[in-house]
Amino acid sequence: MSSFYELVPDASNLIESQRSVGYTFETAVADIIDNSVSAAATRIDINFDSQKKYVSILDDGKGMSESELLKAMKYGSKSIFDIRDQEDLGRFGLGLKMASFSQCRKLTVVSIKESEFAGAIWDLDVIKEKNAWIVQVLDDEEIKSTINFSELALLNSGTIVIWEKFDKLEQSANFCSNFEEVLEKTENHLSLVFHRFLQEDQLRIFFNQRSIDFVDPFFVNNKATQPKSSDVIFETTRNARVDVKPYIVPYQKRLTQKERHILKKYEHNKLGPGLYIYRNRRLIAWGKWFRLVRTNELANLAKIQIDIPNTIDDLWEIDVKKSQLNIPTSLRTQLRNIIMKSIGESERVYRYRGTKRNKDDLQYVFDRVEKDNKVAYYLNMDNPLIKQLQDNLSDVDIAIFTTLLKQIEEHLPLDSIQYDLASNKEIKKNEDTDDEVYEEIMLLLKNQTTEKSKKVLLNSLKYSEVYSKKTALLVRIERELNG
Repeated sequence: MSSFYELVPDASNLIESQRSVGYTFETAVADIIDNSVSAAATRIDINFDSQKKYVSILDDGKGMSESELLKAMKYGSKSIFDIRDQEDLGRFGLGLKMASFSQCRKLTVVSIKESEFAGAIWDLDVIKEKNAWIVQVLDDEEIKSTINFSELALLNSGTIVIWEKFDKLEQSANFCSNFEEVLEKTENHLSLVFHRFLQEDQLRIFFNQRSIDFVDPFFVNNKATQPKSSDVIFETTRNARVDVKPYIVPYQKRLTQKERHILKKYEHNKLGPGLYIYRNRRLIAWGKWFRLVRTNELANLAKIQIDIPNTIDDLWEIDVKKSQLNIPTSLRTQLRNIIMKSIGESERVYRYRGTKRNKDDLQYVFDRVEKDNKVAYYLNMDNPLIKQLQDNLSDVDIAIFTTLLKQIEEHLPLDSIQYDLASNKEIKKNEDTDDEVYEEIMLLLKNQTTEKSKKVLLNSLKYSEVYSKKTALLVRIERELNG
């Protein structure tokens, strides 16, 4: 007769194997903040010190008793089959532990609720030594000696999460530099994924006492942004409502200086056209179309906000990091119809500008544009010189600069040029010397803040009408950059 035998997972091996589940530093911190938002926090303080090597995340949420805290510290503390509160941002009951251990080896959690403090520590080195699921429960004196306890003690309720022993970051020769870099990425990430909470003043997030700002991917405060009519679709098997709100965003010439800075700063975050999917108003995936439409059908200006509830996480196949998903088959057709309608409106906006007819891969100083059987010449706004000026000018100066460019475009002496060409007159070209071109390029590179951005810019100059023939000079500068 068969029997049942309980196989308890090896504690150290299981936790160590899950440390590479795919979190980045910024997505791990965002997962901790999900818990704070679920606990009705209105303020979150993220404090860090590269010398003392810690990160603490303090919230003013509802806090936890000792029994609640120990349950939260347990792996799989909440079933995916549990009915969750409508505002709950959690998923598997794993986020606190897996997110933390993906970045550090020591996790401390201290909480206050109804004037009672509770605290506990997971330390992977202790787990490895004992090979057991051992958590250290702190006494009152140990709680008072935890990092930044004094800030928690000022609250009526709240929780502080502390990360220490950053073994992965400490593998680098320059811990401080890497630590500061991942914290900068984290600030950028939180500004984006929690932007609706920040935008609506429902949440404030501070980095070492400095308030962070929100990043709105739709630029709703720009008068040129076109919000389109909202749609609602239903997942019929669960009777779950999905809200869809398309936006047609402005093209670059109509963005403010701040908005252009945002696009440049968040270039690696891919704030381009596509779906922006929110789970309980928290952004979890963005900037792509999830194979709902072919790439060649897409326009440059359509962004579609999709709000899904937490009751259909399994249908969307949302992972433990809450950063990857798949669109349910039952919704794909409805979503595709909405997308195609929005793309059509985006294309009409974009095509109104005319159709470029430059045939090769060079970046020209002027774009030749056909529209309504007429030809016009516009300055190429992707010119590195123009882009750098726009990035460094105030909005008032940009308005003046844009007026100047418009005057140049509208008052090209085309009739005179056409007459001179028809008369076979030679048009004089003023060509700069290599030394002059060298100085121009070095001036451009000087305004780049990182070595990577300098190399990216230098590579783009190879395809510039102005510099493409200066191959030897570009090679020389590339060698200088590479040391």
